[in-house]
Formats: sequence, structure tokens, C-alpha cells
Amino acid sequence: MGFSQTINTKSPSDYSITTTYEQLHIIEAEAAEASKFDELRNIIRIHVSKSKKENNPIELARAFYHLVFIEEPQLALAYADSIISITQNSDHKSYPTLGYTLKANLFYDQGKFQPALDNYLKAYNLALEKENKEDQGEISLAIAAIRNINGQHYAAADLYKRSLSLLKQNDNFPDAYYEDYSTLLYNLSLTYLRLSQIDTAKFYVRKGLKLAESLKKTDDFRDFVLVDAQINYYQKDYKKSKDSLLKYINKLEGTERAIKLYYLGKIEKYLKNDKLAMAYFKEIDSIVSLSGDPFGEVKDVYQQLIIFSVLEDNDKEQIEYIEKLIHNDSILSSAQENVNNQVVIAYDIPDLKRQKLKAEKQLEAKTFYIIGIAVFAGIAILIGIYFFLRSRNIRKRLNILMEGGEVQIYETKQVTEHPSSVPIEIRKEILSKLNAFENSDRYLNKDLDLSNLANDLGTNTTYLSTIINHYKKVNFPNYLKDLRIRAAINRLSKDPDLLKYNHQGLAEIFGFKTGESFSKAFYKKTGVSPSMFLNELKSRETSRHL
Repeated sequence: MGFSQTINTKSPSDYSITTTYEQLHIIEAEAAEASKFDELRNIIRIHVSKSKKENNPIELARAFYHLVFIEEPQLALAYADSIISITQNSDHKSYPTLGYTLKANLFYDQGKFQPALDNYLKAYNLALEKENKEDQGEISLAIAAIRNINGQHYAAADLYKRSLSLLKQNDNFPDAYYEDYSTLLYNLSLTYLRLSQIDTAKFYVRKGLKLAESLKKTDDFRDFVLVDAQINYYQKDYKKSKDSLLKYINKLEGTERAIKLYYLGKIEKYLKNDKLAMAYFKEIDSIVSLSGDPFGEVKDVYQQLIIFSVLEDNDKEQIEYIEKLIHNDSILSSAQENVNNQVVIAYDIPDLKRQKLKAEKQLEAKTFYIIGIAVFAGIAILIGIYFFLRSRNIRKRLNILMEGGEVQIYETKQVTEHPSSVPIEIRKEILSKLNAFENSDRYLNKDLDLSNLANDLGTNTTYLSTIINHYKKVNFPNYLKDLRIRAAINRLSKDPDLLKYNHQGLAEIFGFKTGESFSKAFYKKTGVSPSMFLNELKSRETSRHL
């Protein structure tokens, strides 16, 4: 079940400066839509008074906005300038951009494309500065229209297609974006028609006709039918083209009417109805002379009129049409050159720079990403190499342990210097007794310390510590650990019964107080974990019995 909302709209006299801005916006929109311009002016006066009293420049600009549409062009331009002036320093995302856009629209409607472009470019730069993508898109379309009029059809088509692509990314497309979508389809069809890409123009016209018909948009349907009539002309289906043009021509005025009259004139010229063709061309001359708004095909119109005046032997008309041809050709050429130069300098080049900067940032990010991946891959490779080499070294060490069952407990370097602090006879005696100690299993006593061993060897701790440090190249604790690990390797290799013990049990057997201290000492000395060594021993023992 849906819900409808009815707004209780009072007459304008019932509103005052105490009325909320939101309510003023609503009744202004309703009055404008109903074309009740006198009422609209009254509401706007209230809006203006309220915003001035409250020193609210944005609301004052919003009040002037409606006046731009209902006043004569000169006064409308003044209101557009006022919007620009009062919001010049505003942080609002749409102001003063809107003022420049309205001003540009007014110039565009008068066929003054140079000042229109000037203001569109100012508006576009503000939209960029304020990061207002919606305004950027709308202004780009206006610039594209000017480019189309001035012969830059490829550039216009590119802008239209970019806008269409962005529009399609919105949610609820196309339902919520009919106006924008319909306008883009119309502009694309005309643009591709001007590029003589008839099939592409027909593609967009069909989409537009289907869309307008489905939503019963009669005016938009008519516009697409008229573009289709132009396409039919180029496809030489003159009857169909003529029927469509005649059906709607009387609903058109100004330049729009003149352009359609041109096609009717060309069709009659083809059908050898020269007098009717010239009647259409003369009406075009009247429209252009009155509006001062020549269009691209007008040069052909005057050429046809010159030829006709020559055939009619009318020298006066011939001179008149030649002067008009020169005049309008000069206007078109000069305006087109100025517009094209300005749009390239003020729009294309900055746009290309922005695209270049965006591409550079993307490339920088991509390069950074690639470098990151490369660094990561490099690190991964190095880690892989490290673990490969480490694994290979561990396997090599494991094989040595498995094959020999012996481990070197200290460096076997020839000693050329002797500790002067230990007399030579005592030194020799301690070394001899240490040799006997190493070949015994007394070092497996986990309570053994330096003092106990000194007493056992009949010396003092100072001499014993000095001899071990100097000749064994390790301190006493590590000396004991090395002896115990050597014993563990030898006995584990020869006695399968020991393989049933866990680390704590092995620690007890080989003189360590904990399984953890045994594991650390074993790995430090051999470079192989005791688990790996035990697993290899167990594997070989199992294989031996198979």
C-alpha cells in the first residue's frame, strides 16, 4: 500500500517572512510549474525580504533563481549576476557555480555561444574546485552542445558517451534519471547524424523513441521523431522524412524550426519542386535575419537562394543573398574558431592535465603496488631460499650425525700460547685429568658444577676455569653441555631402547634438568632439533626391521 502526501498550499498573501524556507521552496516550485508567474513573483518578494532580513545570501540567491526564468533576458542576466555577486565567497557546493551556469544558459538560448562558453567554463572550474561531480556532469553536457554547434562533433560525442557511462552507474537507472537519459540519447543521435554515422544515430533515436513512448512523454517523442526524419532524409526515404517534418513543423519556432525547414527545402529541391523549396529557404532567411543566429546549413541555404535569384534574373536579391552569405559565413567561421580555440585551451587542455595527473597518481599507486609486490615477492623468494638452504643444511647436519654418530665438542686448533697464570706442571696435569673426565660419564651428573669438578680434579676453580676457557674455547657451562650432547648423540645412535623416551626423560639421562634445556642445547650444538634426530633414528630403525 502506498502513501501520498498532500501539501496544504496557501495563497501567497497568507505567507510572511516567518514562513520557513522549505515551505517557500515548495510553493515557488508549484507556482512555477503551474506557470502562475504573478503568484510566483509575490512569493519571491517574501522570500527576498526574509533572506535579506536574516542576512542569508544562499536563500537570497535561491529566490533570484526563479526570477531568471520568468523575466526578460536582460533582467534575467542581471539576476544571474546578482546570484554570482552575493555568493561569490560562499563555501556552498553549488554557489556561485549556479549563477554562472544560469548566465551561460541565457547566452546559449540567445545563440551567443562565445559568452555562453565563457560562463560555462567559469562554472565548470568552480564545480571542479568544489568537487561537485553533478555540476561537472551537467556543465560538460552544455560545453558538448556548444562543441556540436561549432563542428567539434567527435569531441562532443566523447563527452556525451562519458556522461552516459557515468549516468548508468547510478542506482535506479534509468527510472530516476529520465530527463538526463533522454537528453543524452537525443544529443548522441544528433551528434552521430552530423558525423554521418547513420546507423549509430538510428540506434540512439530508437532508444529515445521507445523510452519517451513508454513514459508517454509526447514532446520528447516528437523531438526524436524529428531527428528520425533527418535520418530518413540521409537514407533517401524522402516521403517518410517529409511526412514527419510536416506533422510537427508548426509546433516549432526559431532556429529549431529553421533547421527542420532546411530539410523540407532540400526534399522539395530533390523532388524538383523548386518554388516550394525556395519558399522554405526564404522563411529560413527571415528567421536567421531576425534572430541573428545562423546555423551550419545556412550557408547552403544562401547558396541555393543566390542560384535561384540568378535564374530569376533578380540582381537585387542576388546581391542581398551574397552579402548575407558572406556575413553569416564570417559569423560562423569567427565564432567557431574562437569557441574551438577557447574550449581547447580552457577545457580540453586542463581536462587532459587532470586526466594525466590522475593517470600519474594511478600509475604511481600501481607502481608502488607493483614495487610492493616485487619486494614482497623478493622477500618471499629470499625467505624461500633461506628456508631451502636451512633445510638443506639441517639435512646435511642430520646425515653427518646419522653416519658418524660423533659430534665435535670444541675447536681443534693447535694452541701455540699458554696461559701464564697457570704453572706449566699444573696445566699439564689438569689437561690430562680433563681428558680422562671426558672419556668417563661423570659429566652426566646434573648436579655437577665447577667447584665439584675442581675438587674431583684436585685443583682450584680459577685454574680449572682458565684451562677450559683457554684450551676448550668455551666457558664451563657450555663445556658440560657439549659433552652431554655428544654423549646423547652417540648413545641414541647405538641404543634403540632410548628412542622411547621423551625430551624430559632424555634430559634426566644426559644430565639436564629440563626437557627444554636439553632441546635448546641439542639444537645449538648440532643445528638439528632433537625431535628431527629422534624421528630419523626411529625411521631407520623401522626400516631395518622390515
